[in-house]
Amino acid sequence: MTVPHHPSPAAAKVELRRRLRAARAARPADLQELAARQLAGWALAEFAGGVVAGYASYGSEPGTTSLRAALRATGTTVLLPVIRGEVLAWVVDDGADHPRRGERNMPEPAGDIVGVGGAGLLALNCQVVLLPALAVTATGIRLGQGGGFYDRLLADLPRHPPGPLRVAVVHQDEFLLPGEIPYEPHDQLGGVDMVLTPQGVHLVTASSAGD
Repeated sequence: MTVPHHPSPAAAKVELRRRLRAARAARPADLQELAARQLAGWALAEFAGGVVAGYASYGSEPGTTSLRAALRATGTTVLLPVIRGEVLAWVVDDGADHPRRGERNMPEPAGDIVGVGGAGLLALNCQVVLLPALAVTATGIRLGQGGGFYDRLLADLPRHPPGPLRVAVVHQDEFLLPGEIPYEPHDQLGGVDMVLTPQGVHLVTASSAGD
């Protein structure tokens, strides 16, 4: 009798990341540009005002350049992450290009660090944290790129409220059903409060281990 082979959660994540990255890379440029404009519109309607921790999109990620510009135009303070060791530190987004490469060869904004980790966001009275993701389930389980920086950040932040609203940014087809993202013990269960897609914003429901 042959025993069915079930890949470990870690191996299943590797395969899921591969498929999601391939799908993003195949997305036509005009659809990527449209998605970026739609994301900006929803972000402007939902998150303008106060302090928002954003990020500079990279490669085939859903574009955040227009989103950040739209928020800044309202007077919203937008923060951008820089990698410092195993944690994320924060720099005010001034709208400049990011030609400098930081740790892990990622584009990094210039400027002074104004806060470090979750404590830094709380001290800056950050109301919203935009989270890069490859996918997220309807119960708020997020699949990141695998570096663990945002898992550590979320573990360092109190839940909303009083902590900032946690918003994952993905394409609509990356907003998955419960159970479609493999779960590992270090993952932040229900780490996301809301999902932002080009089609709108979506509240998530409470989750339990493994969705």
